[in-house]
Amino acid sequence: MDSDSGGTVPWGNVRRMTRGRALDRRAVDIASLQAGVISTRQARSAGLSPEAIARRVRSGEWERRGNALIIRSVSSGGDACEGWILQANAPEGSVVSGPIAARLGGWDLPGTERIVVASERCRMALEGVTVIQRSALPPAYMAAGLHLAVPIEAVADTIGIAGKHRAHEVVDRALQQRWFGIEDLDEVIAGRAGRGNRGVGALRRARMRMATGSRSEAEQRMGRLLRRSRTGDWIANHPVLDRSGRVVAEIDFAHLDLRIAIEVDGRAFHSDRRSFERDRARQNDLVLRGWLVLRFTWEQITTKPEWVIAEIREAIAHRSRSFGRSAG
Repeated sequence: MDSDSGGTVPWGNVRRMTRGRALDRRAVDIASLQAGVISTRQARSAGLSPEAIARRVRSGEWERRGNALIIRSVSSGGDACEGWILQANAPEGSVVSGPIAARLGGWDLPGTERIVVASERCRMALEGVTVIQRSALPPAYMAAGLHLAVPIEAVADTIGIAGKHRAHEVVDRALQQRWFGIEDLDEVIAGRAGRGNRGVGALRRARMRMATGSRSEAEQRMGRLLRRSRTGDWIANHPVLDRSGRVVAEIDFAHLDLRIAIEVDGRAFHSDRRSFERDRARQNDLVLRGWLVLRFTWEQITTKPEWVIAEIREAIAHRSRSFGRSAG
């Protein structure tokens, strides 16, 4: 075989190059099944020496993340890739949990927490990972070799390590999407009861939050707020009829003189697309019949009551000018 200088490439070099390409193909075959990730152990088992691995990392073809190696040519990126990186760095038998596992399980939980549940104490070679030690691993399933916590356990682990504000965000997301109810969370808490189980206190606080903020409770709070505001006479659950006497909408709180409708959204508001569509059609019906519709959320009612009252007063002032009379 001629070289660029007119000589020949030594046969030993040809054999090494051929063997290297074969080893690369073997590594790529493994990584292709694992979102582009291969563990150091798998690379060694495939016949690659530490020096060969280091050369590929230096060349930029591969990227090292702790004990995980990303082969760029076949890496898909995203949650699956991150899950394999975590598994490659975790003790054998560990379970990938947190938002990554929740999303891979079909629950669109925003967040960047990287969580692994292990049955033994360990130190990860990868920074920024929370390892939860638990003698009994959470219910899990295997997706093409990746060990993932079932979604409710993944969400519970996220709540367990999160700060108060983040935990509230996760609970509210679960309520809005109707991922699980209080009874489901009770089962998770019962399964984690006992000494040494991290995050049980946070889960109990999450349960309390789930038990509050219903639509009915939000309406009760709004009713008290309206009485305190002294903005006029408000009728609760006022039906709106069409010409044939059919109820086309029911207003949470109605100011009949000024045709102002106040709609209250509980914490789990708009938990599915059907209710979202129905609510929008209902609001359009009210607007077309001359109602001014104000909508307030649970968080606004409970955390910004003075702002809510100010919005209502402004609406009353606006409608009073439009109607040519004062009210309230």
